[in-house]
Order: sequence, then C-alpha cells, then structure tokens
Amino acid sequence: MDELMMDLFSSIADQVRNRQELFDEEGKIMQALLNDGYHIQEADAALTLMQTLAHQEDRRVHVQSQDVSPVHMRAMNTEERGRFSVEAFSFLSKLANLGIISEDQREEALEKAMTSHTERIELEHVKSIVTYILFIGAHELEHGSSGGFRRLKKTAWN
Repeated sequence: MDELMMDLFSSIADQVRNRQELFDEEGKIMQALLNDGYHIQEADAALTLMQTLAHQEDRRVHVQSQDVSPVHMRAMNTEERGRFSVEAFSFLSKLANLGIISEDQREEALEKAMTSHTERIELEHVKSIVTYILFIGAHELEHGSSGGFRRLKKTAWN
C-alpha cells in the first residue's frame, strides 16, 4: 500500500508546478490518475492526503512566523551530487516545494539516504525513506515508540 501511495504521490508531483495547483487543478489531476489506471479511491486518497499535508505545512509555517517565507531551493552538495540520481533528489525537492514534506523532513530523508545506502541512491530508495517518514515515522511518534528507523525489518533501507 505504501509503495502504491508513493507512486501516486510521484505521479501527482509530476503534474503540478506549485502548491496551489494541488487545489486548483484537482479535476485534471484526478482525470490523469484515472487515465493512468489508478482506481478512483486510490487517487482520491492520495490527492486528499497531499492536500492535507500541504495545509498542515502552511499552518506550521504561519505559526512559526507571521511572515510566511517561501520555500528555498536546495541544491546538492558535492557528496550528494555523486550519490543521488537526479530523479531521486528532484522528487524530494518537489515534495518539499509542494509542502508535502517540510524542509526538515527533506533533510532527514537526504541524511537517511546517505547513511543507509553505500551505492548510488535511486528514486525507489528515496520513496522508501519518504514512506517511512510520512507513514511509519508519524505512526511511531503517535504511539510513543522509541524503536526508531533501524528496527523496521524487510525495508529497502536496512
């Protein structure tokens, strides 16, 4: 299920250029997902989740500062340039720019990828880590688990 949701996130992220299009172009996004073979319930759940996450990030930024600062572009450093595929890094940047993940979550994903993969970091690796951050990590925080990232079994990053 999580892999399907990340594929949907990726498809939606590819269709929009900015956060507002998540809301303004909802009908077009849904139609494109249905044309790609996704079920309406899956597409609706993914789009609703992305919109909810974008709203939550807007509120968090607004509470931290009355002057809402724009999301800054994040360029790869030399080490990251040698390790990340363009698609993997772009996916994280796009999710952060859309407000789906925070800048802190983007940095957490980059750090986890760098420490858990010794070879080239591809899009599938990043999707697994984002899945962890969005779905499993939030669940652990809600339930007070201190098990952390390494206790998960049968994941791509172990």
